[in-house]
Amino acid sequence: MRFIDASIALAALFVLTATPAAAATTAKLQQVEQQLDRQKQQQAKLDATARQASTNLADLRAKLIQSTQAMQDKEDEEQTLEDKLDDLQQQIADKSAKAAQERLQLARIISALVEIASRPPETLFLQQGTATDHIHRSILLRAILPRIKEQAESTAQDLSALYVLQQQMAAQKKLVAAAQDNLKQQSRELDGMIAARQGFLQQTEAQKADVARQLAALTDQAKTLRDLMKKVAPKPRHAAPPAAHGDFTLKWPVSGTVRRGFGVKDQDGVTSDGLSIAAPPGAPVVAPMAGKVVFAGPFRGYGLIVILAHPDGYHSFLAGFGRIDADMGQEVDAGEPLGVMPVTGSGSRPELYFEWRRGDDPVNPMAGLTARRM
Repeated sequence: MRFIDASIALAALFVLTATPAAAATTAKLQQVEQQLDRQKQQQAKLDATARQASTNLADLRAKLIQSTQAMQDKEDEEQTLEDKLDDLQQQIADKSAKAAQERLQLARIISALVEIASRPPETLFLQQGTATDHIHRSILLRAILPRIKEQAESTAQDLSALYVLQQQMAAQKKLVAAAQDNLKQQSRELDGMIAARQGFLQQTEAQKADVARQLAALTDQAKTLRDLMKKVAPKPRHAAPPAAHGDFTLKWPVSGTVRRGFGVKDQDGVTSDGLSIAAPPGAPVVAPMAGKVVFAGPFRGYGLIVILAHPDGYHSFLAGFGRIDADMGQEVDAGEPLGVMPVTGSGSRPELYFEWRRGDDPVNPMAGLTARRM
């Protein structure tokens, strides 16, 4: 009995001494579990925020492409309006010159007739020549009168047409001015969206410094454009020969008119490896195909340039920017803005040089472009 009582007492003592430690352990476990739950909730919120940010960026990039396309369409329309205005101005100049010439001829004929008509009849007998000469002269004058009437009517019609053209030109100028105002508004909205996009992709100061060092090193090491292309766009291994007939689809990098085509020689006999496109001042320049920015900045004698790496070993080289809105290492979709053309203020259209390459070989970009802007 004493043994049993001792066992019971010992068990009771163990229970009494073990309970506080077990309780403390349980409390710590609960705290750890609660902390883990909070961390999981915070991570879930961060993941949700990241997903939302990614969705917002994707939506913004889609809107950027859509807005830029709409702006390029408006630029094409504005160019059509300006071309029509130029045509009207040329027609007015031609009509004005023709009307002035006709008025001068008419004035000379009428002046001669007035001079003849103002002479007294008796003076005709004092002039040298036969009566037959005077008869011929009279017949000639009678024949001229219908011609004078016809020319006067033609001049009146030309003046009437000139007035109509002037009215059309005034209306056309209003359309051009309205289109230009609309483009300015769209440009401001597009600039705001681009700033928002770059805000989403904001780089740290360390990243910016690293990119600056990379650009400086590339610019210092590459003495020529060919050197630069080899460094940022190396020839792909086992690449197929350049496509003769486009196996690629490209977007026009800028709205405008091709001034010099692929393979065309200049006045010095140098063959062009790309396209020179005259574009509206301040027009957006977009990526011709989805890719990655492998160089963005100034380069020897070319001004501001952007080089993009694309799938299947393709690269695009664009030069002539007034401002670059993309960063080195940035991924861009086809049609996404990279920057804008310069605003010269001289009235002339700046030119964008666009080169499409596969490895070391230039490829005619027209094989993949539509005939939308020519």
